[in-house]
Amino acid sequence: MVTDPDKFSDKMRIERVNVNVARIYFVDDPGNEIPIPIGITLRDTLNNINETPLVIRGIESFFISWIANYSLFQNGVEICALKNQKQQSVEAVDGFIYSLIQQ
Repeated sequence: MVTDPDKFSDKMRIERVNVNVARIYFVDDPGNEIPIPIGITLRDTLNNINETPLVIRGIESFFISWIANYSLFQNGVEICALKNQKQQSVEAVDGFIYSLIQQ
């Protein structure tokens, strides 16, 4: 998926905002937040739309939720994929009978 990681020198960080939302932003080598690098786009692959960055503390950030999957592109080339991982886990006492229906 990553075609040439050496060509992408900025670091991406993902920070939890709350239980449903996270913020994607970029930092330089010392760890200072920087504007989204030129040519970077984030695509919601569930709805097939590009996400619009929002400005927080003067710096652009992308906001994502657990509902969709996302792909990060640099100049039209996918360099990173974020896959939905939220799911239910069933734990029950011994002898409790249940079934899961996949839809």
